[in-house]
Amino acid sequence: MADIPQQMPQGFGGVRRRKPQTNAQQNVVRVADIGVIRRGTTPPIPPVPTPPRTAPTNAPSPTLIKMADVGTIGIGDLGSGGSAQAKFTAEQKRRMKEAPGNVAAHQIVMIRRSIQIFTFALFVLFFFLTTASSQMAWGIPKNLFMTMDFLNTLKNGIASHRVAVYAIGPGLFILLLTLWGGRIFCGWICPLGTAIDIGDKLLYRKGRLFYTKKRSDTRRFRNWKYIYLLVGLGAVVFGVDILTFGDPISLITRTFAFCVYAPVAYIWNGMLGVGDKVGLGHVVYNLGGNMDNWHLQMMHFWNGVPVLLMFVGVIALSGFQERFWCRNLCPYGGLLAVLSRVSWLRHYIKMDGCIHCKKCEVQSRMGCYDNLDKKATQEEMHSISECIQCFRCETICPTDVIQIQAKVPAGIKEALGMAAKGTAPRPEPQTEIDLGRRRVIAAVGAGMLWGTATKASASEYQGKMRRYPRNNRSMRPPGALDEGAFLSACTRCAECMKVCPTNALQPATFETGLQGLWTPILVPSIGPCAEKCTSCGDVCPTGAIRPFTWQDKRYKIKMGLANVNQSTCVAYNGGRDCIVCAEVCPYSAVIFKDTFDDKLPKDPGIALDHKDANGKEDNRGRMKRVPTVDEKLCTGCGICEYHCPVLPDHSIVVYTFQEDREYKEPRERPLDGFLRGDWDTRKEMGKDAEYAPTVKEFEKHIGQEGPQGAASQQGAYNPNPNP
Repeated sequence: MADIPQQMPQGFGGVRRRKPQTNAQQNVVRVADIGVIRRGTTPPIPPVPTPPRTAPTNAPSPTLIKMADVGTIGIGDLGSGGSAQAKFTAEQKRRMKEAPGNVAAHQIVMIRRSIQIFTFALFVLFFFLTTASSQMAWGIPKNLFMTMDFLNTLKNGIASHRVAVYAIGPGLFILLLTLWGGRIFCGWICPLGTAIDIGDKLLYRKGRLFYTKKRSDTRRFRNWKYIYLLVGLGAVVFGVDILTFGDPISLITRTFAFCVYAPVAYIWNGMLGVGDKVGLGHVVYNLGGNMDNWHLQMMHFWNGVPVLLMFVGVIALSGFQERFWCRNLCPYGGLLAVLSRVSWLRHYIKMDGCIHCKKCEVQSRMGCYDNLDKKATQEEMHSISECIQCFRCETICPTDVIQIQAKVPAGIKEALGMAAKGTAPRPEPQTEIDLGRRRVIAAVGAGMLWGTATKASASEYQGKMRRYPRNNRSMRPPGALDEGAFLSACTRCAECMKVCPTNALQPATFETGLQGLWTPILVPSIGPCAEKCTSCGDVCPTGAIRPFTWQDKRYKIKMGLANVNQSTCVAYNGGRDCIVCAEVCPYSAVIFKDTFDDKLPKDPGIALDHKDANGKEDNRGRMKRVPTVDEKLCTGCGICEYHCPVLPDHSIVVYTFQEDREYKEPRERPLDGFLRGDWDTRKEMGKDAEYAPTVKEFEKHIGQEGPQGAASQQGAYNPNPNP
């Protein structure tokens, strides 16, 4: 990328060990090598022989500058051990200050910043535009960033034994990008990384509220992300996913859904209301638009505070060390770091011209450079596994001796005969990922222990019959995998909750045990599962909620079963007519039957124990219409519970009885993650023929069951009715 046309000095990228030098060689540096004279503008300078020690001269060569005359700028005396160093001339310092590094590097930094702003804006735009009726823009899935996180695809596939097919394409793209350019995703694309950079710019830079003169540049926390990754992979073996809480894309998407969306929607809708008051709505209408369509649906979620605190903590850690989260804790960054060790885009340092100012080492955003002190005894190193290719080092180098180039690895080049053995340029050596065998075994073992302990807990999932002993109302969205596989595959990104049109999907706290923390559950008292909605299955990036059609949900999928509490139901007590549950049920699953109740008076105006002339009670008992639930037709959508007028506890409640999650899934393609334009057509292809016998069976069953409440005549559901 920063392939600057420069004359490659002899030995550049070769043997990196420091060689003994004579005193004259230590004190002499070529002008072209330190960047004072622009390369390529002067003819090559022939080698100047070292003057003998016995014949010193007071007239320096016009083409040579002594190292003592070069010195350093800025933090020039860092690591100098107190040795005296002279300064640059005023003209030299002016030129270096005006244009450190090289022009191309500064241009690449501008490109990188532009891409960061663009991708972050695209992430925010896709997030707010992802609704129940719109999961794609120009055929591109709006959950594109989630599918780019192939750590999710990897770990959830291992844990649930199921691969999200349409996430393969974007994940493979990031994998190939990493193998070529290292952790470019972290520095150029990742929305959480960009959010951290924005927070750093607003809070921790010079002149800002939380500015500190010197932040830590320690490397001792660097291995934490690898340990977290190993612990998570150990737990994944037992189907327990703890990496999802630190996964960067899941973390920022979850934060936006739980903490950012509601206040933004409130402010946005308020601004639209003000605009409508001043007549802006009429102007938009006359132009062919409708401001009513611009409103954002108000949504509220549980567990917003802990999610917000986690995100604030990620930003706050940058006050201690720049990009602390990315350096030391991010599990996806750890995986990309391992893969980037064989990447092609590498850093080359021309040590012959290095003045050891240590700017690259001290100011590196990720702490990638080591051993660049003048008196260092070890070879200089650049840790490509930590580098996010931000190009800061190349722009701040005063002598322009750092080059970032994409080259065929020397080993491959020499093996193919493209260069003689030992002559191909080699980048700076890498620091080792030195975890040690014991730490690796201990980390994996700790993850496996966590997984077994979680599975052994009595509050966790106990199988299809017993389910959750503490809560038998924890219903999952339609299309969810079997509970065990669902817990392993769900990445807690909250995409499904965000697109639910009734706000019915909420993050679980401890209703489903520790393993099910922040997984989606259907809460009918907040909102029902809309009849024709299939959004949660379309937007799920890991396949925890499989794609499904409205026919699947109506004729095959069962999320639970509604049950009537006869002790509190209005129709059962007092004999009053209440058919709300039957009126709103779109599946004709609530049936009213007549039953005799001897505790009701025939004539409400006369006492129940009234007796006739013969002394017999003549006013006791009459028929009443009471609701019952047809187990064959009920899908557990919860619309009856939502509309039930009995409060605070509804008289008709949905439990996870007789749930059925088996159905024939629509087929997906690996490239659906990039372009999914014909998905709606493909998804419903053949469904009418598949369920034709079931439709006839249901119609016959409804005809035989007798009187029932009226179903929805429109076949559609208003998500915000007045019960």
